[in-house]
Amino acid sequence: MDLLREIQATAVDPDYTRERAWVQGGYGHRWAQLPVFVVATMLFAMSAVMTTRAAPQVAKDRAATIAAVQAAQAQQDSLRKQIATTQSEVNALQQQGLASNAGNARIAAQLDQLSVPTGATAVTGAGIVFVVDDSPSGAADARVIDTDLQQLTNGLWQAGAEGIAVNGHRLTTLTAIRGAGDAITVDYRSLTRPYTIEVIGDPNTLQQKFISTDGGVWWNYLEKNIGIRVTVTRPKSVSLPAATRVTLRHAKGGTS
Repeated sequence: MDLLREIQATAVDPDYTRERAWVQGGYGHRWAQLPVFVVATMLFAMSAVMTTRAAPQVAKDRAATIAAVQAAQAQQDSLRKQIATTQSEVNALQQQGLASNAGNARIAAQLDQLSVPTGATAVTGAGIVFVVDDSPSGAADARVIDTDLQQLTNGLWQAGAEGIAVNGHRLTTLTAIRGAGDAITVDYRSLTRPYTIEVIGDPNTLQQKFISTDGGVWWNYLEKNIGIRVTVTRPKSVSLPAATRVTLRHAKGGTS
């Protein structure tokens, strides 16, 4: 009898009973979530509408900013050319003034000798050209950064370079190579990749000496382990422009 009573009391499978109770309770839970769903949908729709309406203005502002930057860069290029022209005129007048007096020949020779390493005058001579670029992988950690160019140029100076230009910008002892976001700047002038480093010096020894410098070791690692691309050529001659800014920050003229 006890067995029959138990069968009658549990005629419905216990799993079915639990599932049924969950479903019945679930509908109530779902109805409770409906207002939240409606509000979220409305907010999403409003956000989409506002974004769509703001898109033309954002594009317009972006275009205006790009145009302003390009105009400023063009003006800066024009001013740099004017500075270079004026500097050439000053150098010519200086040479004329010294040539008028035979006793100034020694001073003129010293100025000619110092004008090359200081970047005060344009130069042409034998040398090598480095062209470096990011790794083809496109990985964020496989890009050329400002520190890499600093290591490269410092190593070249150490190897005996007499003059260096990066993407046409002549380097001096006061030239700053820095990073600005994703860009690299030389004296606050943004560079575009690939980066061309023109070097005047003995092409027969310059590259070999560079390999043994800290900069050479640095770039050997970048090329073999990171995939940074490096090509070196030896043209018939290398021409470097004069530096657009040759100034002294602390040094002052002395008396002999």
